[in-house]
Amino acid sequence: MNDYDNIWLHRLKWAYLLLVVLTLMTPVIYVMYVSFNANGFGANEYVFTLEWYGLIFSDELLIGALGWTVILALVVTVVAVPMALLSAKYYKAADNKLFPIFLLLSPLFVPPDILGSALLVFFKNLNLVFIWLGDQIGTSLFDSWFRLSFLTATIGLIIYTIPYSFVVILITMGRYRTEQTEAARACGANGWRAFWDIEFPQIRAGVFSACAFTVILVFNEYTRTSLLKGGFDTFTTVLISQMLNTGMSPQSYAMSAMVSFVAIAVIGSIILFTMLRAESLGRIARAKAEPVMS
Repeated sequence: MNDYDNIWLHRLKWAYLLLVVLTLMTPVIYVMYVSFNANGFGANEYVFTLEWYGLIFSDELLIGALGWTVILALVVTVVAVPMALLSAKYYKAADNKLFPIFLLLSPLFVPPDILGSALLVFFKNLNLVFIWLGDQIGTSLFDSWFRLSFLTATIGLIIYTIPYSFVVILITMGRYRTEQTEAARACGANGWRAFWDIEFPQIRAGVFSACAFTVILVFNEYTRTSLLKGGFDTFTTVLISQMLNTGMSPQSYAMSAMVSFVAIAVIGSIILFTMLRAESLGRIARAKAEPVMS
């Protein structure tokens, strides 16, 4: 704020922001609320307990699905974020920026069920082509390359998450000036050193945010994953299957709440670190700008 701002208008803006966040978080907060109820969902009497959290690891189906989801999230993040970073760098250097931005953001305009179904048909036909190719050569090496599996689910999720990572990184790169890279190259640094020593420290927050965002997207994605995953279960597919068939168990509520706690902690830590870092850099900049007293 400054001396000309209205203090009540400032507080009203913050109240509106908190109201929006609270509205969006209400379903998550309700799941957390149910996870501490000894009598489970829909009970007339609420009895606080931590019992369900202790029983999480006894549910082998949930633990196995969570393990697959963690592995899937890590693989997708390791592949998608560097690809999004390279795409953002190409976009910044491109003369015609319309084509790359259209190409990268086009998956966002396709409904998930349509994109997932299209990829399902594509992989099934591609697998048939490779089987035919193997038959012609006389080998079965290619028979399972594009059968529905961890690989096809990974490819589908990479296509899904790259646009989001691209946008997050591109926003951070907006404040970076390419003249700094040119200056580093003029001083004898190669392309990698110029990027790692000069550019990456300034866009690091965006890259880390893209990583966290990608992990959360993979954890929350259901449609594409369920269509492309093949013979393994993920966290969301198990939960939705339980809700549609037998109903969620108390352990499921506890596991959902625990995942939500971790996600909130990760995102909150990134935001807090960024704010503290920005404040620290601001203090340093103000100190350097102050006149030196003789």
